[in-house]
Amino acid sequence: MTKKEALKNFAMLGAAWFGNSKQHFAFSAYDRLQGWNKLADKWKEEAEEEWEEAEEVLNRLVELGYKPAELQKLMKTMEFPFYDDPKKQIETDYEGGKDAIKMMSEMAAAFSDDYPTQKLIQKWIDGEQEHMAWEAQYLNYIKKLGYENFLTAMM
Repeated sequence: MTKKEALKNFAMLGAAWFGNSKQHFAFSAYDRLQGWNKLADKWKEEAEEEWEEAEEVLNRLVELGYKPAELQKLMKTMEFPFYDDPKKQIETDYEGGKDAIKMMSEMAAAFSDDYPTQKLIQKWIDGEQEHMAWEAQYLNYIKKLGYENFLTAMM
């Protein structure tokens, strides 16, 4: 990945996090209404972290010299699907994390001459790995407990 491609992906990542944050806030609200408060709390925590990460992208791009009009084009918020089914919420998010880690790893290598940006990306990779770990754990609970018992445990 070239530095120019990495910069474009860096901005795209911020746009994705703004959209993903909105998706996870919606999952949280819906799951809470259904009584699955533990799952709702996890989604809310993820939504807040993603919003902060999107802000970090935005701030770093400003530090690199981008102006608001350029940022508007670069960080057009991406839309993500909303699911009513908690299992689908977790599975879809988990699968997307695999692609995100691969892309961020390639980006980090492209920013080898920009330590602050590379360090930020590595922090996000670590966060994504943690995020995927709880999703894998929840998917394992579904498999071992059964879906209905899992939902009961999330109350």
